[in-house]
Amino acid sequence: MFKYKNVLIYGYSISGKAVERVLIDLDVNYKIYDDNMRLGGGKYLFNLKKSELLNFDLIVLSPGVSIFNKHVKFAESAGIRVISELEFGYLMCPYPIIAITGTNGKTTVTKMLEHVLNLSGLNVKALGNVGEPLTQVVNYKKLDFVVCEVSSFQLEATYKFKPYIGVLLNIDSDHLDRHKTFENYVNLKIDMFKNCNAENHAIINADSTILNNFKNSLVNKVVLNQNCKLEKDNIMFGKEKVCKLTDLSFNTYLDNILSVVAVLKIVGVENEKIVMGINTFKNLNHRLEFVDKINGISFYNDSKATNPHATLGAVKQLKNENNITLLLGGKDKNLDFESLINKLPNNITKIVAFGESRKKINKFSKLKIETIMCSNLKTAVLTAFKQTKSGGVVLLSPACASFDEFSSYAERGTFFKNVVGELKVLNYSTSANGEVC
Repeated sequence: MFKYKNVLIYGYSISGKAVERVLIDLDVNYKIYDDNMRLGGGKYLFNLKKSELLNFDLIVLSPGVSIFNKHVKFAESAGIRVISELEFGYLMCPYPIIAITGTNGKTTVTKMLEHVLNLSGLNVKALGNVGEPLTQVVNYKKLDFVVCEVSSFQLEATYKFKPYIGVLLNIDSDHLDRHKTFENYVNLKIDMFKNCNAENHAIINADSTILNNFKNSLVNKVVLNQNCKLEKDNIMFGKEKVCKLTDLSFNTYLDNILSVVAVLKIVGVENEKIVMGINTFKNLNHRLEFVDKINGISFYNDSKATNPHATLGAVKQLKNENNITLLLGGKDKNLDFESLINKLPNNITKIVAFGESRKKINKFSKLKIETIMCSNLKTAVLTAFKQTKSGGVVLLSPACASFDEFSSYAERGTFFKNVVGELKVLNYSTSANGEVC
């Protein structure tokens, strides 16, 4: 039973609106405040004063509102309960949750699990950071599972959230502009398991030192499923052979595939359906997506790579390519570009640094790799095309957020693909006129 009488919805994007619809159905008194919208009248508060905050017994935060926000800190100090939309959605959810978190790969794993589980005959819906907020679970009836993508932003202000299966894919430095320290970021990720017990399952990447250290603390608390691994050419779950690696076609990291298989085996999906499901899954846009080839130069869109860990993963996937021009840049999240540059392989022959972070990137990259700075992405793409020889690759894998120039990584990736399309038309036109492009 929902016990709160006066609720503040802090942030009125898709998450806040989902919470509002539930509160209306519950006939609970509520108000709305959004730092960016600043609406006034009716349910909307134009200003959020301390005296106004004291009227509420619950505040529900949209993911964009940090727990370090001054209003949030005051509310907590005044004894007002502050929870995330993820926590609110969990309280409304009657179905077992398979929760996916990590620095990279969350959306791909979430959507792949949704696809395979539904193909196997279960009724499953992907919610959370993947698109629809978890709170919208109230719109879905008779689900067998919810597969929930969980970001570090959403894990702030969670108290009862408890997934039936929790998957922690990987951890690397990200969102330090929000979480202040790497330790805070790591703690948020591993806190996803804080309410779990022996009835729950944890799937944790065994190759990560950070996660291995955490795994040791879970031994007596959660059922650990670390026994999905690759032996020679066979994917094994414990002593059972699930399939050969060559039976699968996929364009994501092997560790992520092993995590997917582990979840599917826990749930009880048959091996044949696992193979069929993975092989029929369509890779998501903006994840190392081949765009086109112009004058022998291949263009790849990996706009979803918003941190160095993701960029290094993309480069690793293209290890057989030579003469790669790497497009790096965007909004800096206070991440470590120096380590990224030092870890880049020799097949990265040029860097085109663009956007807000270009000077910071150039500071480290120019000492190791030929680097050109551009103010925006379009100029960067045109420059990369001119600087890359036939047979080479232009890879957009920015290692930065998009918010200096675009509203999302998806908008950035679509813009990149459009510029490549324009280049192809221009190249065809100039070639037809006998000119050199």
